[in-house]
Amino acid sequence: MFIVKQGFFLRIFLTILIAFVSILGDMGLQNGKSEIVRAVCDNLTHASVGGLTWTLVLLLSKKYVVNNMSSVVICFFMSSFIDIDHFISAGSWDINDATHLNHRPFLHCSTIPVTLWIIMNLISNTLNMPNLITYAWMMLVSFMSHHVRDGNRRGLWFWPFGSTQPIPYYLYLSICMAIPYLVQWIMAWQLSRDIETLSRMNIV
Repeated sequence: MFIVKQGFFLRIFLTILIAFVSILGDMGLQNGKSEIVRAVCDNLTHASVGGLTWTLVLLLSKKYVVNNMSSVVICFFMSSFIDIDHFISAGSWDINDATHLNHRPFLHCSTIPVTLWIIMNLISNTLNMPNLITYAWMMLVSFMSHHVRDGNRRGLWFWPFGSTQPIPYYLYLSICMAIPYLVQWIMAWQLSRDIETLSRMNIV
């Protein structure tokens, strides 16, 4: 009973921590005294939220975080690495050029991670590569946690359909906190569906 309660409170703590880190990062982005400070603060926040989100997915999936720390680290850095497209699009390593683009850089298009997630799932099911599904979810979590944070200012960009309206602040925080629960629910559904399919084939 103690372990169950401990796990419950840890999940609540991480859920709140995702919002808390996001708020701190937003404050740093708004109040940073220089362009570089604001950029670093924003990028570290993206990385932290991505890592925390995947950590919570692991806990909700009843997996040991310590045994899966490498996946948390990957999500941390992947959520941060997305911003490299600012420099690629600017054709410059100057922070002012990278943060003053007149268009949204390509890795900030939400169509990309959704399409990659679908392709990776299809390949996994076709070639019987279950680990690829996990990598697909890690990629989607890293991108979408990043995009939702940015969506508070610019909305979500779904090429070729266009962009949504900016996400209201408290809705954006709520979505960030809800992402790990939604991801874990769909992952559990996928697993139960696969087990049922194998059972019908008399493999299980």
